Amino acid sequence: MRELPEIRQDINRVDSAIRELFLLRMSLALEVAKTKAQSDDKIYKPDREAEIVEKRSAGMEEELQLKYVSLLQSMIRASREYQYSEILRQVPEKFPFKPSESLTEPKTVFYQGVPGAYQELAARALFPNCEPQNVPTWEQVFQSVRDGKADIGVVPVENTTAGTVSEVYDLLLDYDLYINRSYIKKISHCLAAVPGTKLEDVKRVCSHPHALPQCHSFISAHDLEAIEVANTAIAAQNVQKKGDKSLAAICSQEAAVRYGLNILAEGINDMQHNETRFIAVSRTLTCQPEDNRIEIAFHIPNASGTLITVLDTIAHYGIDMTEIHSRPLKDSPWCYVFYVDFTGNMRDHAVQSLLYQLHEELPYIKVIGSYCVPNE
Repeated sequence: MRELPEIRQDINRVDSAIRELFLLRMSLALEVAKTKAQSDDKIYKPDREAEIVEKRSAGMEEELQLKYVSLLQSMIRASREYQYSEILRQVPEKFPFKPSESLTEPKTVFYQGVPGAYQELAARALFPNCEPQNVPTWEQVFQSVRDGKADIGVVPVENTTAGTVSEVYDLLLDYDLYINRSYIKKISHCLAAVPGTKLEDVKRVCSHPHALPQCHSFISAHDLEAIEVANTAIAAQNVQKKGDKSLAAICSQEAAVRYGLNILAEGINDMQHNETRFIAVSRTLTCQPEDNRIEIAFHIPNASGTLITVLDTIAHYGIDMTEIHSRPLKDSPWCYVFYVDFTGNMRDHAVQSLLYQLHEELPYIKVIGSYCVPNE
């Protein structure tokens, strides 16, 4: 039996040979890319790749065959990625997404709810020179932007306690709008009631469906009945109108003051680090030099391993994925649209290569946003 150092010397020689052969294969892939850039031939040909894998792995012992197939598929994938990158260098106009480089200040900004809502506060923070206008529902915000009644809509998409606001993501695709700004607001809920109310008078509490679970411990500790309403500020408005001491609202301090309510308790959210991310949506995809986040939505074939292939592709470009979630695909049972958020700028070559590859290889992809997250 040979000694381990001797075996390792042979492994080193094999690894060096593999390295040289890999570099040679990539140089050949580069030649292929230059040819395809002129001929407009497709890079991704799954049937041909399957045939190559089958032929070259034929006759191998089963366990080693599985390992070799994995290695071969990885090399083929690297070759494809290299080709997409090179083709964009040769023919930049092949990049399928054309974001506007101008980001004009809006004249009209819409939000859902009533004055005093967290969405109004976010809208004012994002667009201090505009007077935000309120509408009753998120869908009306999206309709107004799509139809040109509003330049921008401001809506929430995620809370650190309650999670993703799924309806907003559905509306982004339904109304074909784009995210071009993002704002994170620290949320500190208070319990507010009509003047003269004491905490022990309160039996019921109303608020938005996302705000109530954010204050679950407080609600349970005081044995309160939770009532859902469309908005935290609407909750405050309802309490003011009813004038019932047994009913309180979970809302912002600003909403409590606006509607003349007394604050019975402050900071009642379960988690003190409670933040909501708001987005500004418009009719145009934009890309600014300071943007550091991109969000995409895509469908995948309903086959084993397709999602992990997409996620691997993102990782292979050295891009940091920051979020993923899915929503049911309408009229297609057990099929889903995936939303992925990752770091980068659409002017970066690696990002463009990734998006170009996904556009060519997936049945559907849309870039739904390019925006800046502060302190990245």
